[in-house]
Amino acid sequence: MLLRRAHIPQEEIFLVGVEDAVVMDDIVATAADRARLKHELLQKEIDLLRARLEIIRSQVGVVAKLGVTWANAAAWSQLASKPWAKLAALTTISFLVTTVLRSLRSGR
Repeated sequence: MLLRRAHIPQEEIFLVGVEDAVVMDDIVATAADRARLKHELLQKEIDLLRARLEIIRSQVGVVAKLGVTWANAAAWSQLASKPWAKLAALTTISFLVTTVLRSLRSGR
């Protein structure tokens, strides 16, 4: 839902009229006019690419926020109250147990 609001309207605005390309050789006779029109077309393409890049940036932000929200919700559902403290404790205990087992196996 958030992704649709973040990119669809903007994308539709910038994609309107993309198919309406005009062939320059039929209309423009002088080299200066052709160069000016090519410059304008390239500028419009750059603007379109910048708009698409901005859309992608906004989508990345939304996805990152949703990922953090999902990770937090998953931690709360699996570990109940104070999930991040419990997760840190479990990670520390696992590290210590692994270290002790390795030292026993190698005889140190």
